[in-house]
Amino acid sequence: MSSEWQVVQLQECSSTFTEARKYPAWTVVNTLRQSNGRGRFNRTWFGEEGGLWATYNLPLQGDHPWGVMPLVAGAALVQALGELGIPGLRLRWPNDLLVGRSKLAGILVERPRADIAAVGIGLNAFNSVQSLRGRTKDHAVRLADLVPHCPPLPELRAMVARALAAAFATFMQQGMAGLMPLLDRAWGASLPVVAVTDDARICGFFAGITEDGSPILRRADGTRMTVPGHTVNELRELV
Repeated sequence: MSSEWQVVQLQECSSTFTEARKYPAWTVVNTLRQSNGRGRFNRTWFGEEGGLWATYNLPLQGDHPWGVMPLVAGAALVQALGELGIPGLRLRWPNDLLVGRSKLAGILVERPRADIAAVGIGLNAFNSVQSLRGRTKDHAVRLADLVPHCPPLPELRAMVARALAAAFATFMQQGMAGLMPLLDRAWGASLPVVAVTDDARICGFFAGITEDGSPILRRADGTRMTVPGHTVNELRELV
């Protein structure tokens, strides 16, 4: 399996997801500005100049459990940026990278065709986060304010690419079991949450995930409950 990334660099596009559909696996489509980026549930993702807006195409076979790919990508992003020594860096299930309570990056995965998982990553790096106030659900933070000598965007793109290839290789060889130790550390402190499904609101303390990516909640009586990931519309932190 090759993991030599080919880079397609754009000045501006509507969405790197759309552009990435034109290319094979092991291609990363990167743009300086993204005018119509989106997150989970088609929420708007603002892609102003200075951030890392990229889609990484990974190879899939028909039987790959691609629904866990946001967690594979999350493990990769934590591994890549963890090298920069950012205090409070953590994942929020299923696809957000936070620093404390502030959002640093988001992940979205689509399967545009049977043999490709398109991993979209939006990382606040040098872009203005002040302009996002009131426009986004979470308070935004950028890497340039967290790291004394923040790597330039091409280096950040390459760091993520290397980590994503490594996490994907681990996943292919060992399944999610191979990434669970990293993910267990990446969640940070166990926080009170509510899992919102079509039928219920289930409260508890987030206690990690199963190997199929479903969240585990620790209830008030000390028992643990797994909420099937495909039923969860939102996992909202209550702090």
